[in-house]
Amino acid sequence: MKITIDDLGLQAKVAGVATYDLAQSGKDDPEIMQACCDAEANNYWSQAEGNRVCAAPFYFERLAILHRKSRNYVGEIAICEQWQTITDDYKSQPIVKRRSAALVHKGPRSVAILARLKKARELLKKATPA
Repeated sequence: MKITIDDLGLQAKVAGVATYDLAQSGKDDPEIMQACCDAEANNYWSQAEGNRVCAAPFYFERLAILHRKSRNYVGEIAICEQWQTITDDYKSQPIVKRRSAALVHKGPRSVAILARLKKARELLKKATPA
């Protein structure tokens, strides 16, 4: 018998809908992506210290992209910083250090989110009158 994340109660949900069910239909809607990010973050932080399963980076990256498109650099920085806080905690988890969990924080999507942070700060600085 295969045990899933849903079976363990670890699936992030928005109004009772799994975030993965909103990934495609809501990918161009910043409000839906924000709700998914909030659900993923809340789900992550509600897990027991030491055995946390990482949040899904898709929603954070997608929302960062949407913020950049609308020139909302403050929003982009905030969502990237939220992801950075999650990954900083996640990589300190014993199950991650033992390599018993996925190395999500080292994946290409996570790296891309963190790389956006510097650029978004530069764009905000350029956009802000001196």
